[in-house]
Amino acid sequence: MKNRILITALLIISQISYTQTLEETSNWIENNAGAPNSLFSNTIAYNSQTNRLLLYKNYSAPFKFRKVTEIDPKDVSSISLYEANKKSGLRGILLNFKKGGSNTKIYLANNDTRVTKVNKVEEKQMYAFPIMAEGNLDHAKRIKKYYINLFQQLGVTVKDGDTFD
Repeated sequence: MKNRILITALLIISQISYTQTLEETSNWIENNAGAPNSLFSNTIAYNSQTNRLLLYKNYSAPFKFRKVTEIDPKDVSSISLYEANKKSGLRGILLNFKKGGSNTKIYLANNDTRVTKVNKVEEKQMYAFPIMAEGNLDHAKRIKKYYINLFQQLGVTVKDGDTFD
């Protein structure tokens, strides 16, 4: 009888375990994966109507604007680290697309994300998408894990490109 109670208690506890929401993951990335000197920050939004992931690079100086890259999250196969500049130690992560690449849309938008007639939408075939990750190697690895978690929350299995699992 005691074993049944113990097993039932363990099953209940395992069901209550904490999982991070898509919004919490996106917020963490926005707050912790910016550029040196706060020249820009990264924001992520998922458009469930179009099934597109919107990757914003928010520039703060000298003018506030956003560079938006729209990708199909299902096209991402792995996420890996890269060293952007060996002298400065800047690092980043790469969203590696499946063989054949991914059709992306890139455009500029103002802070309320509206595209004006001046800003044309550029469609481009990309094989990887770089994202700057401020901080040391351990911090860049943590950012990579958050991006992997983000894709898992979208139902997309991505591999860690640095471990080849």
